Amino acid sequence: MDDGPASADVRSVPPPLWLMRYVANPVLRRLLPTRLGRWIPAAVLQVTGRRSGRHYRIPLLVHDVDDGTVVFTDAAWALNFRAGAEAELVRGGHRHRVRGVLAEDGAQVGPWLPEVLAAGTSARLLGPAIRRDHVPSDDEAAAVRRAVLLTEIPPL
Repeated sequence: MDDGPASADVRSVPPPLWLMRYVANPVLRRLLPTRLGRWIPAAVLQVTGRRSGRHYRIPLLVHDVDDGTVVFTDAAWALNFRAGAEAELVRGGHRHRVRGVLAEDGAQVGPWLPEVLAAGTSARLLGPAIRRDHVPSDDEAAAVRRAVLLTEIPPL
């Protein structure tokens, strides 16, 4: 991810890779699809790689916004949604077919970050470190995180 307009007020602070890969993700992959998972603001996103064809099961924090459900990430898996893609979101024991679209520019990503923060989500959970009295600009938000907007596909 490019470090573009990130500033001293907003910077990316991802959790340690070893912690996510070997501790958090394996536990969450098993817990989130169960009924216990409904108490955690997270889900497992199941998507097929656009070029590799590989199947991914990605535990992630999900945030409901006016436009749908948004996921903030700096991980490479988000590129699978660059042209839009279908996936499955497993949340609290329920499966939802979704269409995901990658948002990379500030005008798209920027408005969702304040909405999620206003709903009570800690900036620490999202990854960026934001100075307490600072409201991030759209460009600052996009510089530290991509966003994937997920919208539910109605059943046939």
